[in-house]
Amino acid sequence: MKSQTSYFNKAIIIEDLKRFWGIGALYFLALIFSGPIFFLIDIENTDTINSYFETYISIDNHVFQIIFAIIFPLILGTLIFRYMQLKNSTGMIHSFPFTRNILFNSHVLASSIILFIPIFVNFIIMFFIYNGIYTGINITAGDIYRWLLVTLILNYTVFLMTVFTGMISGISLIQAILSLIFLLLPLGLTGLVMLTLDTMLFGYAANDTIIENFALKVIPITGGLYGENINPLLIIWYITLLVILFLVSKFLYNRRNLESAGDSIVFDILKPIFKYGVTFCSMILGGLYFSFAVTKNHFWLYFGFFIGALFGYIIAEMIIRKSIRVFNKLYGFIPFVIAAGLFFTIIDLDLIGYENKLPNLDEIEGAYFGSYVNEKSLKKDDLLIRNKNGIIYILKLHETIINNKSEIENTPSENRNRRIAIGYKLKNGSILMREYSVPQKMFNNNPYIKKIYELKEYKIINNSIFRIEPNKIQIIKINPIYLNEIITISNKNEIKGFIEAAKADILEESYEEMTAKQEPWAYINVEYIDNVKSHKPMIVPEWKKSYKNLENWLKEKGYYEKARITPNDIEHAVVKNIKGAENIDNIYDFESIKGKKIEINDKEKIEKLLRTYENFSLNNKQYAVVFYLKNSNRIIGWYSDENVPDFIKNSI
Repeated sequence: MKSQTSYFNKAIIIEDLKRFWGIGALYFLALIFSGPIFFLIDIENTDTINSYFETYISIDNHVFQIIFAIIFPLILGTLIFRYMQLKNSTGMIHSFPFTRNILFNSHVLASSIILFIPIFVNFIIMFFIYNGIYTGINITAGDIYRWLLVTLILNYTVFLMTVFTGMISGISLIQAILSLIFLLLPLGLTGLVMLTLDTMLFGYAANDTIIENFALKVIPITGGLYGENINPLLIIWYITLLVILFLVSKFLYNRRNLESAGDSIVFDILKPIFKYGVTFCSMILGGLYFSFAVTKNHFWLYFGFFIGALFGYIIAEMIIRKSIRVFNKLYGFIPFVIAAGLFFTIIDLDLIGYENKLPNLDEIEGAYFGSYVNEKSLKKDDLLIRNKNGIIYILKLHETIINNKSEIENTPSENRNRRIAIGYKLKNGSILMREYSVPQKMFNNNPYIKKIYELKEYKIINNSIFRIEPNKIQIIKINPIYLNEIITISNKNEIKGFIEAAKADILEESYEEMTAKQEPWAYINVEYIDNVKSHKPMIVPEWKKSYKNLENWLKEKGYYEKARITPNDIEHAVVKNIKGAENIDNIYDFESIKGKKIEINDKEKIEKLLRTYENFSLNNKQYAVVFYLKNSNRIIGWYSDENVPDFIKNSI
């Protein structure tokens, strides 16, 4: 009993519970009406309840729980130490015969009880529902215990963060604002810095590992918002974080002057940190705003940096001094501008050699090419090209992009619509990643793109059909476009033959065939058994018009006529010369476009038209075609002068 009275005071705890029990009661109602009450009301609809129950206890999928875990602890942390922000109250409270340790510990314990009770009662209700009402729920008792632990961690993190900010600020409003800022600071600041580097550095590729392994997870609230799985190691870290926040807050509480109540920042040593921290964040926001909102170039980026920094510095000075008369106090802004200017000059001039860095061929273990890259991609061996020629092609492509930096950057951003991602896994274990947005024309005309696309290794990496074993495939469904039929293949030998034919076509495919702007004959659903998952995953490749091996196999097995649209499914086709037509962009309003036209009824000619029309691009349209189907559907496409059949070109 002697030990208990040296750390806590029962009267203070009871008084806090009497004063602030309403916050706990409201939190209880918010929790129960966002979940358990619906389980009881809709008790007969088992499927719906199962789904909702799973969503509720996962927390990260239930946004209201995250909101509640921020609002109620924030309010409680602000109110329970409210006396610290009022000069009369703080003097009176600290005149009582209690040490500061007892006051602090008692308030924190009372608040912990207020937050614990509504969470624990909801836990009991959910456990009762789980054990006594519903059967067949796809969750375990461990999932409900996990909900209890994670919810408590979220609440106590927000509460202790609010207590911490209450110790460094003497104004409740600033305390609440700082609490929210600190909770989101790691993720927000990391994201802002990465966006800035992406704007300033040519080829910058954000390291998602920093976000995933640090910025998202360092604070449990952001991890919950973004659906991060909270594993045992994270639980240990979050508990450690709670202990750190508690000890630091207690340390500051014991050393805070009573006269500082009402001050924006109560410790002089923290005032420059606050001031320049606000200035830095405001600078980054200003630069990004002007860079993206006005135009994405460096002049507006630096202009935004300056305006944002100046605005942030002035606001920070006003907050610290609690006055708008700060314009004669801007001398501290000058060293910040000089330091920031030097930093951004180093980045802009690329004095570290980031933009021009190319690894040597003998340093590379594997290379990656795609439209997006991250560190995980480069650590997966099945995504890397190891063929020496392939690595050389990627290096040459990378070198070409670097040499054309000026042309790329001078192209308006809206015309740089093709993403290129390049990565290297080096033999020393390090990685190098770059991402570029280049003009479509530059992408199409680069000879190394064609060579990379036609690499056998690249095709295997980028087609999931190579990563499943035929004996694991349960069924193949062929869905021909524009026809209401599905062809099903379930015979194991036929499945094997189908997959072998499709693989052969993919490996034989040319760059031109891979990038053709044509609809496929059909989409193919391949359902297979995954040893890791209980359900049947599915991949959806295409039966392209260039796939001759698959076409021959389907003919041989008798599936061909029903697996694709044929001239027998078409009444007739109409082709119209639309060169110079005024409303050419409204291609789907075919009848309104003026131009010479011809009707085609010959089945051989219709077959030729079916094999050559395009409809995935609106560029270079010279002829439009409409196929009128017997099932009342119609297909609209077009041709350029290069791919239009001669019998059309010679007729209209």
